[in-house]
Amino acid sequence: MWKNSYKQWLTSPVFDETTKKELRAFEGNDQEINDRFYKDLEFGTGGLRAIMGAGCNRLNKYTVRRITHGYGNFLLSEYGEEAKVRGVVIARDMRYNSEEFALEVAKTLAALGIKTYLFKEITTTPELSFAIPYLDAIGGVVITASHNPPKYNGYKIYDYTGCQATLVLAEKIIEEINKITDYGRVMVSDENSALINCLDDTVDTAFVGAVKSKMIHPEIIKQVGQDFKILYTPLHGTGRKPIFRVLEEVGFKNIYTVEAQLIEDPEFSTVKSPNPEEIAAFALALEAAKANDVDLIMGTDPDCDRVGALVKVEKEYISLNGNQLGSLLVYYLVTTNDKAKSMNHPYIVKTIVTSELGAEIARRYGVDVYDTLTGFKFIGEKINDIGDSGKFLIGYEESYGYLVGTHARDKDGVSSSLLIAEMAAFYYAQGKTLIDILEDIYKEFGYSREELISKTLKGQDGIQKIKEMMAIFHSIPESKKSELGIVKVSDYLQKIDGLPKSDVLKFFFDDGSWVAIRPSGTEPKIKFYLGVVGRNTADTKKRMDKLKRFIQNYKKPMG
Repeated sequence: MWKNSYKQWLTSPVFDETTKKELRAFEGNDQEINDRFYKDLEFGTGGLRAIMGAGCNRLNKYTVRRITHGYGNFLLSEYGEEAKVRGVVIARDMRYNSEEFALEVAKTLAALGIKTYLFKEITTTPELSFAIPYLDAIGGVVITASHNPPKYNGYKIYDYTGCQATLVLAEKIIEEINKITDYGRVMVSDENSALINCLDDTVDTAFVGAVKSKMIHPEIIKQVGQDFKILYTPLHGTGRKPIFRVLEEVGFKNIYTVEAQLIEDPEFSTVKSPNPEEIAAFALALEAAKANDVDLIMGTDPDCDRVGALVKVEKEYISLNGNQLGSLLVYYLVTTNDKAKSMNHPYIVKTIVTSELGAEIARRYGVDVYDTLTGFKFIGEKINDIGDSGKFLIGYEESYGYLVGTHARDKDGVSSSLLIAEMAAFYYAQGKTLIDILEDIYKEFGYSREELISKTLKGQDGIQKIKEMMAIFHSIPESKKSELGIVKVSDYLQKIDGLPKSDVLKFFFDDGSWVAIRPSGTEPKIKFYLGVVGRNTADTKKRMDKLKRFIQNYKKPMG
């Protein structure tokens, strides 16, 4: 099957000579050919991320056209003429081929008679989410692979609310994409089509205004803005323009950066990985921060939907993980926001693999808590389901994604950066750091600690091994569970807690610890989320080590 697909791409007039030249370069290499052609590139419920290159299992202009043609057919089937009139917003990051792929999306939709709005420059994912309802569009597409290595790119679809395509919508879109089996039937328009509209700066300005409106204590910037020092790095990504603009416009005066990381570099040449979840990504930022004695370091990933932070404590910088930052933001929102205190049933939303600390804080202050499956689309969907968006305080997940307010329906590194900076400045005015506040929270709510263990297993064999691992955990005998101190297992394949069916297992232990296990929705990984609460730091480490032994010996329950 895969050999036939390979030959078809080599001989069909549909594919250009550049593509065929790339394919001829590994003629006779069955392993490479198989990997590129053993299946059509799969569009999952969270969109897709894939290696770029020639072949039906790679991201290239032909597979982008195929996906877009299926998406366009879905829009026409679901919304009819309304889809053509309202149109689709298209954004992109700075990766290799992102500009070309974004244009291919616009040309393919235009060939179907669907209007598009194309950002003329690289644009953050949260601004794409904001722009869809702002322009009253029917949907949106962003070309990005977030923090993946340079050889990857990706494709995400959004609904008319600015939320990533939810399960029901994604299934319909996937069905339409899978109907496209002949690349020769996918048409594209001329790039000068009247249906392709380039956006000016109006949306940028509106987005920045929406972000600034989410501040709780703007007056604090006037008080300490002259003294409080921030270093922000976009890690070569899309966050540069909006975040510097927002920080400067609200009044922060001492803003530093890493000049080399302002460059829109698809190789991300100054970092091993442009991922703010990894402390190594902040190596250059730490050097610059120490040289300038800054109080707060922040960095965003390439599409600027995630943000990481480090805080100066005396002469050192301590990193805050996603759970800690989320819990701090919840604490700040519920304890210092008079508007939230006066609301009837304000609420927060988090994922099932996120720490319970933020939820405990919220409940203590009379705030409702909703759990969702992993993936910010579920948080956006929950906001839409609940309605009355004015009562929504924050949605967040452990992977450094936060949304404060409802200007978007996806995690927003721009507004999060502003709120983190404001929060740090607020406590700075009291002579405290965010680490001091976190310690206060721990003393009141218990010492929380969370860790993530990921195993990457590539190719067909890797996918099978991940399935086998999940099967092992699904089949732990009851006697073994008792021996391990497991008091409850939540199997989300059984569609529990009012959530959609998902291949996630969560084990709860008799000491209050928990482990959640799930295959990644966007990468060939299996992920283990570990959470404990203890009496002190030493106690949490002891409990965490116990959970790690459970993971490391995952095959032992089978004997």
